[in-house]
Amino acid sequence: MDGKYLAGITRRSNMSWTGTICMESSDIPRYMESAFVMITCEDCTESLVDSLRSISEVKEVQPTCGNYDVIVKIVADSAESLREVISSKIRSIEKIRATTTLISSPILVY
Repeated sequence: MDGKYLAGITRRSNMSWTGTICMESSDIPRYMESAFVMITCEDCTESLVDSLRSISEVKEVQPTCGNYDVIVKIVADSAESLREVISSKIRSIEKIRATTTLISSPILVY
């Protein structure tokens, strides 16, 4: 029964089995991890925004005013993938000075 779980349905009165449910598990993640990355850069140019948009995991790029120059939404299949995108793809862009990341997980939704 590799990859399957069995759950029995019982009655409290005599604890007899009244049925069996079979559920299959899957290696596919049930949800995608997402994060919002607030970026401080030397100069928020169109080429910097284009560089961010060229990253496949980047779903939104919003130039802003205030403490951060750009806010980026990224989506990946795991927290490790998020870390890899931020450290090797986003932070490697030349004019980016600093990033602050907020991870959003469906598990934390109220």
